[in-house]
Amino acid sequence: MTRIGSVLHLVVAAIFVICGVIFAMQPDARIITDAARLAAPLLPPVAPTSIAIPHLYLNPDNLLMWMLLIAVWMMVMLDAVGQWIDPSDDEPIRAGRPRVWPMLLGALVLASVWPLLIDNPGVLTLASVAGAVAATVGARRAAGRHRPAIGFLAGWATALASAALAELTAVQFGLSAQIVSAVAILPAAALGMAAQMWIGPSVGYSVALIWAFCGLAISTMGSDPMIALAAIIGISAMATVLIRAAS
Repeated sequence: MTRIGSVLHLVVAAIFVICGVIFAMQPDARIITDAARLAAPLLPPVAPTSIAIPHLYLNPDNLLMWMLLIAVWMMVMLDAVGQWIDPSDDEPIRAGRPRVWPMLLGALVLASVWPLLIDNPGVLTLASVAGAVAATVGARRAAGRHRPAIGFLAGWATALASAALAELTAVQFGLSAQIVSAVAILPAAALGMAAQMWIGPSVGYSVALIWAFCGLAISTMGSDPMIALAAIIGISAMATVLIRAAS
């Protein structure tokens, strides 16, 4: 990566973080989750009829989701700074392998506009799936180059893409909040297992997905035991491939 490319990487990473921070700090009155009611026990005990699942990744309602989002921001910025100081996309370090930065920058550009698409489930699904694919390809190319941030970003993006697809399905078929939460976990776990096997020895992808499943479960599983079961299945599946990747 040239010096101009390193500057572009830093700029795009900063835009991604700034857009994410601005959206995450905005209150969203439409989300009434189990975690929110636990934090405010004086609220009337009305069960949520729908949960905007992608909001939970971009505008968290519990500490675990906040920690995940902050970890994504920090790792993306640290990776950009690290590539400015010691680029790994240049020869001879790259050793003829495909460049990482085109996929990474594409994923970050798409991720920067996700907050703007949050009220349009169809477009958000397309953009989030494209971003997750780009980040996953980037993670595959970065495997073995000591760049865990890309795999971590890809895992988080996969979780959000699955959540966007679940919400789109809910809008089209009128599914309940409980079913939507389960749908947001199980496809991500199935795709995540295949993606982790394809990426190779980079555990950041599985760590981010497991973290996302735990945060989503905290927000929603009080509504129905099925959500807890889906979370357990998803976490167990990703833990299996995590151990394999780590070994």
